[in-house]
Amino acid sequence: MSAYRIPRRTLGKTGLEVSVLGLGGFHQVEIGQDLVTAIVDRYLAADGNYVEVARGYGHGAAERKLGRALEGRREQVVLVSKTAQREAEGAWRELNESLEALRTDHLDLLLYHCLTDVDDVETIAGPGGAGEAMARAREEGLVRFAGASVHWPMVLIPAMEQLELDAVMYWVNYLVTCNYPELYTVIAPAVRKKGLGIIGMKPVGDGYLHRSVGPAFTYALAREVDVLACGFNSLEMLEADLEAVCNWQRPSEEELAQILADAPELGDYICRQCGKCRMEDLDLPKVFELEGKFDRQMFDGRPTTAPDYALRMRLRFWFNNQARAIELYKPYANAVAEALDTGRELPPCPYGIDLDRKLLLAHRKLTSDGHYPSGNEDF
Repeated sequence: MSAYRIPRRTLGKTGLEVSVLGLGGFHQVEIGQDLVTAIVDRYLAADGNYVEVARGYGHGAAERKLGRALEGRREQVVLVSKTAQREAEGAWRELNESLEALRTDHLDLLLYHCLTDVDDVETIAGPGGAGEAMARAREEGLVRFAGASVHWPMVLIPAMEQLELDAVMYWVNYLVTCNYPELYTVIAPAVRKKGLGIIGMKPVGDGYLHRSVGPAFTYALAREVDVLACGFNSLEMLEADLEAVCNWQRPSEEELAQILADAPELGDYICRQCGKCRMEDLDLPKVFELEGKFDRQMFDGRPTTAPDYALRMRLRFWFNNQARAIELYKPYANAVAEALDTGRELPPCPYGIDLDRKLLLAHRKLTSDGHYPSGNEDF
């Protein structure tokens, strides 16, 4: 067994020193107690100290497994859970259920789980909202710090304004650069300006980047992030992640760009958002960004292996943002339709993407009912 020692970073203004590799609890639902305990043992032995779970993972099963595995070692970790409840009564109930399942008297951080729109924020912040339960929990010493996770990044702007947050959680990987560039250009600077901690999730894109663990971690750790919560559910996966984070060296901007250029998962279909194809009256990067918000640019209409196709079809609508993408596309639809109808010449792509074909496919997706492809479309 390699003697890895995970480096640590400070989680924003909380002052908590956290290992850059965090143990995410979602995938602990998929495995038995003995393996969960073995993973926790190995993780702690490598100086890992950030353990994160959620009440909703397996209706509390992940919390119970981690609670058993951590019994007698609670003081060694920064322990985090999440509540999806938006009102005070439900959030208070879930918090106490989490404490019981995790066999602890307090959480170091409690996250409002998966904020999706401003209505979530306003409900939490309003009378009888979950914010009241959070304030009570902090006053009584049940929770030290508060945070929020999102599956629609821009909701963090009103969340940071209306909620008392110490940390935020969002995706950090090179695929998200192609689909949600605002995370790095808008969100991260705003978060850091407020001094909040940044918890990165999905550094290997829900497993989509499984062929590129090393480059994925190289890219993710170079972004604004204090800890990467990773869902390893085997010792082999944990060892691969340990190797990646413990051997990490900060890459240059040129090296980061090369990762995007070489990534096999991006290939010659997924737009890297370099901006070189933008035209005065036709914003192609924006169209492809919205395609990414629709289905993460995962359906490309090409033959592939059965396992690759199954993985893409499983992950493409993971965040359920199709309706938003379609609505945001409406101001661009007529210009794109005209360009397609007239066979307008498009600029060359430095990544070898066939922009004519991609634009047609993106347009078909973004003018669909939100579930494209059904198998009956021509493109």
